[in-house]
Amino acid sequence: MTKGKTILIFSISINVLLVAGIAGVIGWKYYRAKTRPFRTDYYEGKAGLFSTFPRKKADIVFVGDSHTDRCEWSELFDRCGIINRGIDGDTTDGVLNRLDEIIAMKPAKIFIMVGGADLIIGRNIPQIEKNYRKIIERIRAESPRTTVYIQSMLPTVQRLVPMPLDLIRGLNAKLKMLADGRNVFYIDLYRAMKDTSGGLNPSYSIDGVHLNGQGYRVWREALLPHIAK
Repeated sequence: MTKGKTILIFSISINVLLVAGIAGVIGWKYYRAKTRPFRTDYYEGKAGLFSTFPRKKADIVFVGDSHTDRCEWSELFDRCGIINRGIDGDTTDGVLNRLDEIIAMKPAKIFIMVGGADLIIGRNIPQIEKNYRKIIERIRAESPRTTVYIQSMLPTVQRLVPMPLDLIRGLNAKLKMLADGRNVFYIDLYRAMKDTSGGLNPSYSIDGVHLNGQGYRVWREALLPHIAK
């Protein structure tokens, strides 16, 4: 191989790596813009609003991140007495920090789904599991008549979202072990939402992570037996 060809191949290789790097950065920025786990202004606004509401008893409370926040649960189930305490981009730490207001409602049932943003910001499964245990322990101690429903993490469309499905499945396996079948139950939404490849069924999603109306209808069907009890 001549020196000129060697230089040409080296130059092309450098350019390919540079383009790939730029594409990766742009892709990651696009993904972060979609998921926004650090939406401090939005989080503070919602959390502050929730804290100003009069304390009242609730039948059912949904707690979590964007998946919970983006749904009108009382309308989805055509039932009064359902309160939404989801905040887009929330983490298990965030739920812990605002748990007082939720527990004060003494709900009959709490449905929890949180952890996706934890994975995005680099928390590992043991850390997330530890926070889940704290959440459950506080609810059980301060509102013992409340039944807790842990909802599994949803799959993603992995070719669009850099969140490995193995990591999500690993977290779900740990969350399932937190259920005692008496006061704490586990609901496997992953199975209901996945396609044949194990990722999020694209017909249920708007961006590979968040759900469309059809996705929420599937969620509704999975929860109906527990809501109706």
